[in-house]
Amino acid sequence: MSDVRGIVPPLLTPFDEDGGIAERQLRAHVDFLIDAGVHGLFPGASIGELSNLNTDELERVTTVVVDQAAGDVPVYAGVGASGTLEAVERAERAAAAGADRLISVTPYFLETDQSGLYDHYARLADATDLPLLLYHLPSMTGQTLEVDTVADVATTLDTVVGLKDSSGDLTWGSRVMANTPDDFAYLQGLGSLLLPSLVLGADGGVTGTANVAPDPLLTVYDAYRAGELDRARAVQMETVTPLANALMGGTFPAGFKTGARLAGRDLGVTRPPARGYSETERASLRDTMDSLGLLASDR
Repeated sequence: MSDVRGIVPPLLTPFDEDGGIAERQLRAHVDFLIDAGVHGLFPGASIGELSNLNTDELERVTTVVVDQAAGDVPVYAGVGASGTLEAVERAERAAAAGADRLISVTPYFLETDQSGLYDHYARLADATDLPLLLYHLPSMTGQTLEVDTVADVATTLDTVVGLKDSSGDLTWGSRVMANTPDDFAYLQGLGSLLLPSLVLGADGGVTGTANVAPDPLLTVYDAYRAGELDRARAVQMETVTPLANALMGGTFPAGFKTGARLAGRDLGVTRPPARGYSETERASLRDTMDSLGLLASDR
């Protein structure tokens, strides 16, 4: 069985008001998530504003997370880029920084076909000896991985060990699980689909909701694995799904940073062009979190 499993939060990247990386808040966030019991950490995700980080900044974020995690949980370093050569450089830097695994979103903005996507991941797999996960996010990248392409990558590239799926398409996901080796990990990227994915055979979740409230996600995962399906379903339906849906309001990922602040943790602001929450949006999210018992007492 693959050891790629569990709840692995894709990390928000804290920025200060001037747009710089807020290292102190990032380190505190790593500590908070490890203390909560997560199974890994994923810096350099889309929710971490990957597309608004240059390669030097991404390397710095990865280095800080690796240092602060100190081997307590594996670090899945995000190395995605619009171009293959840049992604390869990011992979090499992440490996040098001490990351345990790599995860790379498909190329974005620049168009390619399925053979181009296969070649992209083949070059990344060649760049280091680290295990590599694919990252499927067609709504933001404009690139859709076909099931056959995932199956080809999974069976021919030895270091490719899994996939994060943020497509929201469980039919696609179930076909991937059916057409890849048993030890190829499938991780759900949407909090609202965590339990349905686990029931279908997923190995865990890489969902941004964990930045705000990791405990409910961990409860769903642990309860399902313990055979407590009714408990897992109750927490999924009553807490995880409404919270995950509420956090997606506004300009991504502003809702998650606002949610973290409402939960009592400062993860900074978003970088332009993403805008922060309006007072109306904040009030709506606050009401949802209050109803779920996730609001800090002073918020």
